[in-house]
Amino acid sequence: MVSPMRSAPRPGDEVTHRVTVSRDMTARLFNREVHPVYATAWMVRHVEEAGRLLIEPHLMPNEDATGYRIELTHRRPAEVGETLAVRAWVVDVDERECTVGFEVTGRAGVVGTGRFVQRYVPRGHLGAGEPTGG
Repeated sequence: MVSPMRSAPRPGDEVTHRVTVSRDMTARLFNREVHPVYATAWMVRHVEEAGRLLIEPHLMPNEDATGYRIELTHRRPAEVGETLAVRAWVVDVDERECTVGFEVTGRAGVVGTGRFVQRYVPRGHLGAGEPTGG
């Protein structure tokens, strides 16, 4: 269980990080490129990174957090070479999890939106093969 002494991110806390779409970030299935644009799987990764930036400064030495749920709408393509802003903000936080909203934008506008939930877990817990909770 998470320590009640931990500081917590607050609703409204926000981070933005930037990524430039590279050739290896294109949509690939079965080890081949299917679309020469930014892949949804990469957007998930970049959103998880933004969420981690919000929560990591508040983790105690004996705890960690893991992605628990993500809801993502991929609204438009982004091309190789395009720089994207991945903005995430805390929507809700309690002793068990932190929920962030996010928006990914590029030169043509909004590329993706959604919510990402991280669950607090004891450090080292995930290697034990135990569930993150239900």
